[in-house]
Parts: sequence; C-alpha cells; structure tokens
Amino acid sequence: MNVGMSNTTVRSADGTRIALTSYGDGDGPPLVVVPGALCDHTAWMSCGPPMARGRSVQVVDRRGRGASGDAPSYAPNREVDDVLAVLAALGPRADLLGHSSGAALALQAAERAPVELRRLVLYEPPLFFDDADAIPADLPERLEALLADDDEDRALETFLREGPRAQDSEIQEMRAHHAAWPGMLALIQTIPYDARIVRDFDMDLRRLGDTRTPTLMLIGWDSPPRVRRASETVAHALPDVRIEELPGQGHQAQLLAPDMVARAVDRFLISGD
Repeated sequence: MNVGMSNTTVRSADGTRIALTSYGDGDGPPLVVVPGALCDHTAWMSCGPPMARGRSVQVVDRRGRGASGDAPSYAPNREVDDVLAVLAALGPRADLLGHSSGAALALQAAERAPVELRRLVLYEPPLFFDDADAIPADLPERLEALLADDDEDRALETFLREGPRAQDSEIQEMRAHHAAWPGMLALIQTIPYDARIVRDFDMDLRRLGDTRTPTLMLIGWDSPPRVRRASETVAHALPDVRIEELPGQGHQAQLLAPDMVARAVDRFLISGD
C-alpha cells in the first residue's frame, strides 16, 4: 500500500518540541503511536503505513529522540504531558497505541484524558507487579552514573541485562548486528527515562480498574513468561479489554511482523466505529 509520509511538531506543557511522523490522511479517528525504549519513529516505519487504512497514523518521537527536543530535567509525567499534547492537537476522539514503556505512558494518558480518547491499544507494558519480575530499584540512577562517565557501551549492556533481561548470547548477537548496536547507542541518553517510567509507575491495579477506555492488549506468543505475566496482569485489571496473542512473535512484532500487528490493530479500531 502506497501511503504518504509527513512530519509535524507540537509543543508540550513545558514547551518541549515533540515531533510526529504521519502516515495516511483518512477520515477515520487518528491513531497516535508511542514507541518503547531505544526506539524512535523509525521503529514503526514498516508498521505505520499498513495501519494507516482509512485513518492517519501519528508516530511520536518521544522527548530526547529523533527530531524531538528535551528538557534539562526529566520526570515520567512530562512524557505523559507530551502524549496529551499530541492528543489535544489532533482533536477529540483519537485512538492511542503504546508499545512497551510507551504503553505505560499510554495508560497514564488514558487515565488523565479519557474523554479525548476513543480506543487504547497496549503492546506488552513492562509493569511488573511481582517483586521477582521487577527491575532493580536503583537501575535509573546507575544508568545515569554510567552515562555521566561517558561509559555508553556499559550503560546499554546494563539496561539490556537488567531491564528486558536479555541473555548474554542475545546481547552479543545485537553487538554483531551492523546497525542494531549503533542504533541503540544513538538513543542511549534516554534509557534512564524508560527505567524511571517502569520503576515509578504509580497506577495500582485498583486504579487500573477505573480506566474505562476500550482496550486491546497485544501479547506475543513467544515473549518471555515475565513479560506475558505483566501484560496479563494489567489486562485482567482493566474493565473493558480484549486480549490478542501474536502467533510466533515476541516483543518486537512491529518490526518482524508489521502486517500482523496492523491487522490486529485495525480489527479492534474498526470494531468501535
């Protein structure tokens, strides 16, 4: 499908410039996409066009990434403000999709702006309510210390090993990939952001029960048990949710099976029309 692409920006509550990459120009409710850790809009270049079927798809460059600006200090609530600024710029009744840590931001945006939000899609939010699954409490500060010492390579290894709990073999495979490791290093300054989003998430399971936005939870069949437990725990706490599993996929289906993700999202979004 041949879908046009364009770029625009909005201003967040603190004045930070937030860049959007847009696909399509259909009349249906627009879909805002909030990427996860170590990703900017390019992680959704394959998935954006097939999702732009009768709608526009707006992929956010989160603060500190791509063409977006940043602020001298960071707090997860500022990123929630960024998402809300994008939704406000698009007008009422938009749809919202969040992947990984971006899904945690999307959940918080849904709580603060339920009227503006029509439907919500979450793809494996890493919200670990079991202590055995949680990230180390001091991970954001240790990542910041490594970055302050310009030890970017070690910071990336530490994040991958203690955040998503990548195995040594997986890390070495990423290192050997001609584009993967440099691409992640280009976004390395943002990894403490994602660690803080996960550690400091402040919506307990009872509050999740107040989220009235109809929600689709995407879960990869091949995702690690820890990730599946987190996604299922969040889904079971939501009052209006549909769970869809992605056959043969894990946490990066938007890269490896974009048409599958697009079909699942489209089925859910059009069911609300």
